[in-house]
Amino acid sequence: MIRNRLPQLLVALLAALTLTAPAHAGIQLAAQPFQLADFRAAEKVDATCSGAAPSFFCDPGEAKLTRITSKGVDYFFDGAGQLVAAFGKQQRGQKLNDYALDARTNLIPFDATIPGLALLVNGDYVAPEVVASDWQADADGALVGTFEQRVGALEVRRRLTLRAGVDTIGVELTVTRAEAADEPTVLQLAVPGIGRTATPVVKIGHGDSFTLNPSEQAFKDPTYASLQMNNNNRDFAIVMRPAPGSEGLSATYLRPNRVALQAELGAAAGASFTFATGLYPGHNELVRYSQEEYLGLPGLFNPNILGRLSLIVVRILEFVHQYVPSWGLSIIVLTLLFRAVIWPLISTQTKSMFGMQRLQPKLQELQRKYKDDREKLTQETMALYREAGVNPAGGCLPILVQMPLFIILWRVFVNFEFNEGFLWLPDLGQSDPFYILPILYVGVMVATSYFSARGNPQMLRQSLIINVVFVFIIINFPAGVLVYYVVSMLVQVIQYWLLSRGQPPAPALAAAGAKRSK
Repeated sequence: MIRNRLPQLLVALLAALTLTAPAHAGIQLAAQPFQLADFRAAEKVDATCSGAAPSFFCDPGEAKLTRITSKGVDYFFDGAGQLVAAFGKQQRGQKLNDYALDARTNLIPFDATIPGLALLVNGDYVAPEVVASDWQADADGALVGTFEQRVGALEVRRRLTLRAGVDTIGVELTVTRAEAADEPTVLQLAVPGIGRTATPVVKIGHGDSFTLNPSEQAFKDPTYASLQMNNNNRDFAIVMRPAPGSEGLSATYLRPNRVALQAELGAAAGASFTFATGLYPGHNELVRYSQEEYLGLPGLFNPNILGRLSLIVVRILEFVHQYVPSWGLSIIVLTLLFRAVIWPLISTQTKSMFGMQRLQPKLQELQRKYKDDREKLTQETMALYREAGVNPAGGCLPILVQMPLFIILWRVFVNFEFNEGFLWLPDLGQSDPFYILPILYVGVMVATSYFSARGNPQMLRQSLIINVVFVFIIINFPAGVLVYYVVSMLVQVIQYWLLSRGQPPAPALAAAGAKRSK
């Protein structure tokens, strides 16, 4: 009864999702107080404070911080709006409960002498005197930090803008001279390095070109300046991208591992200059760069063939979303398109699987009959395959063909930022807080196991155990990934059911086993 009604139930469930799928805003950002002592390995800061190059954390003003948690990065700012730590996440939506200052995922080196977004004056860093600081949400839902400070005779106003679903920090830093000076001042907005990487890959873009690992020289009108953990399109990167139309700006590499945007401040009282740039501390990854609109930067990222195919999938997903009201439904539509493409492959694989299931008792009989003659067993087995019209390798090629497609879709859904809820889900980029999707996943995998292990109770038990174990792996996956998984497997169950109609029941291997024991 259940078998006969299963596809109708699954189709009804999918239709209900389609007709009752409201989109709603994703999770918003919030500023939370944090203490230096709350970091793990915070005691390592003390070891640097007595040395010749003490950590910027040694300044007493760095004890009280602000934490802002996003789906891609957890940021930590001091009272001057300087970035003192940035923990990149291996998986978007991951919840970090342990912040170790010396972790490789902390993109701001804790033992550096300057923090991220530090203002250098004539090459020197002086901890700013904070006058005022505040974090507020604006009318568009962005989190905006405003900071007023003094650095010697300079008045500094800093404005930071963070938006949910975007890992790039909007930075505006205005420096005004309070008193006249004898000569102009060189200003540099710098980042101190990247993580624990001793020799990061340094790139500075200019015009339609870029310079790899440049010497200490200034490049006028830069398009970006970046530090990457490696040049292999993985791990993490920090990218500074000046706002379009920035004038009087250059970019430079500073030893040992710094990059900075540079400008000259006039000597007259009241002279002013504003740095306007984006700062991206996050994954060195194609989908993220695409959504952050960094792919056009020359030399920043050179995708491989899977990356280029992933980009095609991203473009298709964005195209679907132009006509579908929510990202959740867009995922479902894209998944259905993908299943339509591989439908013939799955059909071939499934028919081969059913054929092999029917032959299992005969294959076991041949194994008992020719257990001492391997050559004869091989000959008789191949003859049995020919007689039954079954290709034992028929299920292999479809799997090999579809695996790259699965990998591409996985990469897209894991790294794509939806910043939108769907049905009961507060945000497709976060894990399901009610664990409904993992439960649905178990349900569709049980149905899949039922068809793939027909007549083989032992195989069914093994498959169920594997799926139960896998639930603990996927339970914290972003909801968008699980929506894809559940819908994809629903379609596969329906396909299994359609192909199983008219098939004779699979022989019970338990009966064969009983015959063997006599």
